[in-house]
Amino acid sequence: MGEELADDRPDFVANGREWRTQPLWGIGLIATVNDHTFFLHDGRARNIEEAILWHGGEAESSKQGFVNLEKEQRGQLIDFINSL
Repeated sequence: MGEELADDRPDFVANGREWRTQPLWGIGLIATVNDHTFFLHDGRARNIEEAILWHGGEAESSKQGFVNLEKEQRGQLIDFINSL
């Protein structure tokens, strides 16, 4: 997760900088089912793009790949994620 998302609370064998990634299937229905689009373990991301940008640690290279995409490509990726 990286330092920005760490809560320093260990849980079983995970330390406070590790979280299980939730499966992405059904993610596009979050707003419909839950009447909100808050993401991450604590709801601090208001949308999928913010959730991606909050990541660091092992996900830093994936986040940078997203950041380096053209605006249209980022939109297409978000649309794809919302279609899951």
